[in-house]
Amino acid sequence: MASSRQYYLGLAPDLLNPLHLAYEWFGVLWLEENHHFPVIVGYWFSKDRSEILQNAILSGFTTWKEKSDHFIIMNMYQAIRRKQSEQDWTGRSRLSIRTLFTSPWKETPPGLYIIKSRDVYPLHASAVCKKKFFVWLEHAAVCETEKDLQMFTKKVHDAYARDCSGGRSRN
Repeated sequence: MASSRQYYLGLAPDLLNPLHLAYEWFGVLWLEENHHFPVIVGYWFSKDRSEILQNAILSGFTTWKEKSDHFIIMNMYQAIRRKQSEQDWTGRSRLSIRTLFTSPWKETPPGLYIIKSRDVYPLHASAVCKKKFFVWLEHAAVCETEKDLQMFTKKVHDAYARDCSGGRSRN
């Protein structure tokens, strides 16, 4: 039996672009094949609705049915944001060795620090661990409210307490 592929495009205004920390248009393109679960094939954020349509075309998609079901679009947006949050939490990386010799890290004692990207919400929050010879970006999050920042801080604290009590060593 031949496969029937159908692409759908959903658009919604005023959703948080986690990269630019701005509320913009969100567009998601997905595929449904033989009425199976939808597979997201692309998504975009933009200040203009028309730019999302252009991005979909530039990505090689020329035909789709537009869906305006807010529930479906929000479910896909939230699934994408959950996946990004998981990656932000688990994406540990060592910063350049030069970081140790630049301000503010040159003067900072070893320890775990929560850093905000700016003073207004939404913002990026990072948990940075300074060791004797290295600086590590341990965790990151997009925080839309003070409550989000407090939850991130608590989660970092709980993880750090477990790591230290578990005897895990990180240089």
